Amino acid sequence: MDTLSVAAWRKSGNSGVGRAELWSPHRQFFQSRGYTLWIVGRDYNHGPPNDNPRAPDGFSYENEFSADMPEPRCVSIGSPMHFPARTTDNRDVLIVLLSDGVVGDNCVDVLRTMATGKNAGIDRNHTLPLLDEIHYKNLVFGVFPLVGSYFIPAWFSNIAHALESMSQIMEGVAFLHDHLVVHRDLFLSNFLSSRRHGRWDPEQKQDFLRPRYYIIDFEWAVQFSPDSDPASRTVTGPPLPWDIYRRPPPPEMQSELPYCPFKADVWQVGKSFMGCILHIEHVVPDVLKLFRQMSADSAEDRPSAREAVTQLNKIRNGLPTEILQACIEELYDYDVSDDFREDEFFDLVPK
Repeated sequence: MDTLSVAAWRKSGNSGVGRAELWSPHRQFFQSRGYTLWIVGRDYNHGPPNDNPRAPDGFSYENEFSADMPEPRCVSIGSPMHFPARTTDNRDVLIVLLSDGVVGDNCVDVLRTMATGKNAGIDRNHTLPLLDEIHYKNLVFGVFPLVGSYFIPAWFSNIAHALESMSQIMEGVAFLHDHLVVHRDLFLSNFLSSRRHGRWDPEQKQDFLRPRYYIIDFEWAVQFSPDSDPASRTVTGPPLPWDIYRRPPPPEMQSELPYCPFKADVWQVGKSFMGCILHIEHVVPDVLKLFRQMSADSAEDRPSAREAVTQLNKIRNGLPTEILQACIEELYDYDVSDDFREDEFFDLVPK
């Protein structure tokens, strides 16, 4: 491997070098670790390296309808930092470049704390588990289960399923905060579903009983020591320079002063979920009221993540069955094969 830094790897992937050219030269290395990289076909879609059925892994599922459908033979992987692979026992995984020993060390430390060992097995923890670490010289790769599609578009068979998904993500954020971990990038594209084929098909009138939702991408995460002074648990500015940072920023991030990243996490979640269901505010007004509180301009006016998920669960437990079972009309037509841009999503939701 000649490209031995995260920045160089990312630059190569974003400068026209295809993922095949970037990853395929290292196929033998990963195979020696028990992982066979998927095959890259036309249009840079990826397919499994063999025709064997995908083995169950405990992290992603079909429902009775989708299990009878032909298994997709290609998947589009957006980032040059990721590449799908198959294990010797036919489990599908995603290999991610995490660190070069300097950039990304914070991510590795957080994942070792939250995505492995005892914490990875706790039900309230929705961090996608880290199955394995692969080291090559100074590079650290993480191996994760290849779960379902993005939270985008966040349409569900009914309001109950939508609120369940949001409750799970908010519970996961509260669990991170309980362990003094801030994510700093809690937008919809970093939430995944255990549905292998992602989107619910309303024409089939069948859905997963209770998908599990995962939080991914801890590239900008920060973990504070339990011994630290609570007043010192702050950050300054955006995770990246402003000229390349594309996420919607909470007001305090735009200041040069230190701010509480825990409350900024809450702002991101509230803003993201408010955009998903703003068009049905007349049906669930208390839920939208909560999301507005979470995304208040003043950090002091926002609830903590734990307070927010407690309030959401209280609200949904009080909703009548006819509302919980009501269908959610799609906000706009979104092609799941398109590359998602969060800033465009916020432009599309009703104001």
